[in-house]
Amino acid sequence: MRKFKNILLYVLMLFALTTFTVTLSSCGDNSSTEITKDDLRALVFEDVTIDYDGQEHSIFITDVPEGVEVTYINNGQKFPGEYVIVAKLKYNDISLNKTAKLIINPKESVLTAPTEQTAYVYGGTIKLDYELNNSEQYVTTKITQNGKTLTEADIRKEGVYTIDMYASKLGGYGDSNHVTITLTVIKTKFDISFDDVSYEYDGTEKKVELTGSLPEGYTVAYENNVGKEPGKYKAIAKIKDSNDQVVETHAATLTIENPENEEFKLFLDEFFVAYLEGDQLSVNIFCENPSDFGLEHYDASWYTYETYTAEDLEDAKEQFADLLADLEEFKDAKLSDLQEVAYNNIYNFLDYYIEFYNMDDANLMKVLYVDSFGGYVADFGTYMEAYSLRSEQEVKDVVDYINSTKEAFPSYLTFVKDKTDAGYALSDYTITEMRTYLKELLDGETYYLEGILHTKIDGLSFLTTEQKADYKNQVSTAITNSFFPGVQELYDGLEAYLGKLATEDEGYWASYEAKGKEMYLLELQDLLGLKDFDEKAYIDEVQKAFSNAKSLVISTQQTLVSKFKISTYAELEEIVAKNVIYDGTPEEMMVYLKEFAKTIVPELESEPDIVIKNMDKASAKVSNAVAYYMKSALDNNGAEYITLNPTKLGDSNDVLGTLAHEGYPGHLYAYVYAKEQGLSNLSTIMTSTAHGEGWATYVELKLYEYAKEKSSSEDFKAVMDYLYASHMSGFLLETRIDAGIHIEGWTVEDVRKFLEKNGYNADSAQDIFNLLIEMPSGYAAYGYGKLFFVNLHKEAKSILGGLYDEVEFNAMLLSKGWTSLGELQDTYNDYMEDKCHQYGLEFKK
Repeated sequence: MRKFKNILLYVLMLFALTTFTVTLSSCGDNSSTEITKDDLRALVFEDVTIDYDGQEHSIFITDVPEGVEVTYINNGQKFPGEYVIVAKLKYNDISLNKTAKLIINPKESVLTAPTEQTAYVYGGTIKLDYELNNSEQYVTTKITQNGKTLTEADIRKEGVYTIDMYASKLGGYGDSNHVTITLTVIKTKFDISFDDVSYEYDGTEKKVELTGSLPEGYTVAYENNVGKEPGKYKAIAKIKDSNDQVVETHAATLTIENPENEEFKLFLDEFFVAYLEGDQLSVNIFCENPSDFGLEHYDASWYTYETYTAEDLEDAKEQFADLLADLEEFKDAKLSDLQEVAYNNIYNFLDYYIEFYNMDDANLMKVLYVDSFGGYVADFGTYMEAYSLRSEQEVKDVVDYINSTKEAFPSYLTFVKDKTDAGYALSDYTITEMRTYLKELLDGETYYLEGILHTKIDGLSFLTTEQKADYKNQVSTAITNSFFPGVQELYDGLEAYLGKLATEDEGYWASYEAKGKEMYLLELQDLLGLKDFDEKAYIDEVQKAFSNAKSLVISTQQTLVSKFKISTYAELEEIVAKNVIYDGTPEEMMVYLKEFAKTIVPELESEPDIVIKNMDKASAKVSNAVAYYMKSALDNNGAEYITLNPTKLGDSNDVLGTLAHEGYPGHLYAYVYAKEQGLSNLSTIMTSTAHGEGWATYVELKLYEYAKEKSSSEDFKAVMDYLYASHMSGFLLETRIDAGIHIEGWTVEDVRKFLEKNGYNADSAQDIFNLLIEMPSGYAAYGYGKLFFVNLHKEAKSILGGLYDEVEFNAMLLSKGWTSLGELQDTYNDYMEDKCHQYGLEFKK
C-alpha cells in the first residue's frame, strides 16, 4: 500500500506542474482604457503561507483589468514545500511575468520514546518502544555499537546498542525530531537460565528445566521438556505473572543420544583393518604403530596394473555387496551420533563401488596410470618423499618400493593396451606429455628422490653409520637398476600408442556418449555426496554463481583501474603485487595465519609442529599442484607437513593464501581438528574432497576479508576486494566447463565460444579441454565445494543476524570431519534448527 500511495502522489504532482490560462475580456462596451506595462507591474501578486490541510492551493492576481490574459505556472500545490508560482501576463503587444511564493507548512511530526530501553532476545526481531503522532511516516533507525553500524537483525544478540530514530518527511509531514535510545538486550530480567542439555540414553525419563529462582507471584509453564527415547526435544519455558500473563518465553533443546553401540564399534575396527590391510603405503601414512590398530606389515611394492577378467570384476562386486549387507545389519540399530557418521561414510563408499563395478569397462574408462602430469610415475616420487621412516623396516620398504617399479611402470603399457583394445584410447596429447616427463627423468643427471632419501636416512638415529651407508647404497642401486629401467621401458612402449585416438578433440568420457555421461555423473555424485542430485539444477547453479562472480571481478577491477589510473593488465598485476597482506618466510606467514585462524575457528587442543618445504624442481615442473598437505598418522600429534611448489606460486599474497588453504586454518587444521573430535578412525580418514576443498577455498576468502578489516588504507582495501572477487570466481570457470564437456557434450570449439562470450582468452580452449578430460569432475570439488560453503554461511547470516558466530558456526561445519556435502547439509540443518528454536526464529530446510 505504501508503494502504491507513493505512485499516486507522484501522479498528483505531475498534474500540479501543468499550466492553465485565465482570459478576461470586456462585455458589451468594446471601449477600454489603454493599459501600460507599469499598470501590469502594479498588479498585486503576493506570497502566501498556509498550513498543510490536504487540499490543493493556488495564488491568483486580484483585480485583473479587462483584456489582460493571465497564465499561471506551478499553481495547484497540495504538499508541504516552497513553490515559486509564475503569472504570465499579456496585453496586446505587452508581456510581463510576475512571481510569488506559495509556502505550505508541513504538519508537525513528533516522535517520542524512552531513552533507556530493555529488550528481550527471544522471538526474532527486537521491538522498540516508541510513538509517532501519525501513521503515514516511516521511522528510520541507525543502530551502532562501539562505533560500528549494524542492521536490525544484528541486535538479536545480548549487548548494549545506541539507536538514533527519526521519521523523514512524507505526505503532509516534515522530518520529525531525533530520539537517541540506549537499548540493552538481555535474555531475561530474572535470575534464571534455561540451557540446552544432553543425556545418554538409558531408558529413563530425562528433562530440561529452568535453573535459578523466580520472584514471588511468577510461575513457569513447560512445553515438550521431557523425553525418554533418543532424539531432540524442542522445549519451551513460559514465565507468567500473577495474572497468568506470559512475560518471557525461553527455549532449550533436550538431547537424548544413543550410547556407542559396542557391536558396531567392533565392526568399525574390523572394517578399518579391511580398508587398509595389504596397502603398506596407506598403513605407513595413517598409522605410526600399525599393531595398535590390528594391522600388520605388508608387502612394499608400488601400484602395478593388472588386467581383470569378467570373473574378477564379478568377485569384486560380490565382495562389496557382502560388505554392504554386513553394514546394513546395523541399519535399524541404535548408533551414537558419531557412529551414524561412520555408517554413512562406509555406506557411500560401498554404494559407489557397487555402482562402479556394475558398469562395463568402468576400470578402463578412467585415466589413472598415464596422464599429462606424469601419472603414477610422478606420484611415486611424491609418496616416497613423504614415506615415514620410523623403523629400519620402513627404510627397507623404500628400497623395496623402488625395486618394484621395474615391473610396476611397464605394467602401465598393459593398461594403455587394454584401454585401446576396449575403445578407450588415450590422445596423443596425453601420451606425448607423459613421454616428455619420462624423457626428462631419463635425461637428468640424477633423480631428485635419491638425494632426498639419502638425507632422510642420514637423519635416522636408530641406524648406525654403517647401516646408513648401506641403505643409501641400496637406494642408489635400486634407482639405477630398477627405477630407470622401468621408466625407460614405459617411455619406449608408449610410442606405439600414438595415433590411436580418432581425433585430438575427443573428450574421453564425453565421447563415450550415454555411457560416458553415466560414468561422469557417478563420479560427480560420489565426489559431492548430494542427495537427489539434479544435473540441470547443478549446471544452472554453477552458471549463475560463475556469472555473479565474474561481474564482481569486473566491478572490482574497474575500481582499481579508476583508482590507480592503469590501462594494462600488467599494471594491474603490479598494483596487486605491491599491496602485500603479509611478507616474510613461510614459517613467519604461518604465525600470521594462526592469529587469523582465531577469528574463524576454535583453537586446537594440540600444537602441531608444522614443517614447510619446497617441492623438488623436477617434480614441481610437471606437477599440477600449487602445494599439498599430506595427512598425518591417526596416532600422531606431532609433526605436520606442507609442501609448496615454487614454480607454480606467485607473489607473497599467493604464498600466504596457499598456506592458509593447505595449513591454518585449511586442510591441516581441519584434519587435526577432526582427530580431536572423537570420530572413528574411518570417519577421520574417509574424507570427502568436496568438503575438504570447499572449506580450504572458503578459508582463503576469509583471509582477504581479515586483511581488509585490519587495514585503514582505502587503496589496500580495494585490492583486497579484487583478490576476494578473483578467488570467488576461481575454479567456477573450470567447474562450469567441466559440466559442459561431460554432461552437455561440449567440444573444444564449444569451450572456445564459451570463453569468448565471457571475455576470457579463447586461445586457451584446447589446454582447458585437455586438462578437464583427464580429470573429469575434479574441479567441482573446488568450484562447487567453495560455493556450497559460501552459501551456507550467507544463509545463516541472513537468518541469525547478530546471533551468527563465525567461530561457533565453523566448528559445527568441521565437527564430523570431511563428510559428504549431503551430510554437511544435514549437520547445518540440525544446527540451524537448534539455534533458531533457542531464539524464536524461523528456519525452513
